[in-house]
Amino acid sequence: MSTGESVSLVVVILISLPICLLAIMVIRQSFQDNREIKYILKNGVPFDATVSSIRQTDTEINGHPEVFIGLTIPREHAEPYRTIIKTVIYMVNIPQYQPGRKVKVKVLETNGRIKVALEGAQIF
Repeated sequence: MSTGESVSLVVVILISLPICLLAIMVIRQSFQDNREIKYILKNGVPFDATVSSIRQTDTEINGHPEVFIGLTIPREHAEPYRTIIKTVIYMVNIPQYQPGRKVKVKVLETNGRIKVALEGAQIF
């Protein structure tokens, strides 16, 4: 192997290694987010939330839009909890998530943090 070929091989490895590590980190984070959503849906307390806003991101997954949905969740003896979640919904289900509509959510409070998962949303 010549010196030029060796340098080329080293350059390819040095470029490929960070790209592979970045891909692994992104995939791992995606699976971790899905596990957390599934955990909230399994162990959370059910609530009826009101949709306050919906906005599409620039992303589609398997042809379905990723959206930001603003939610207002009523609470006893406290101000309503407002949050925005990012999720993927089927195109045909968009009318269900228009402002003013009621949706089912699960809420889980752990370590003083409130986590919300939308029931019926797709987990990819």
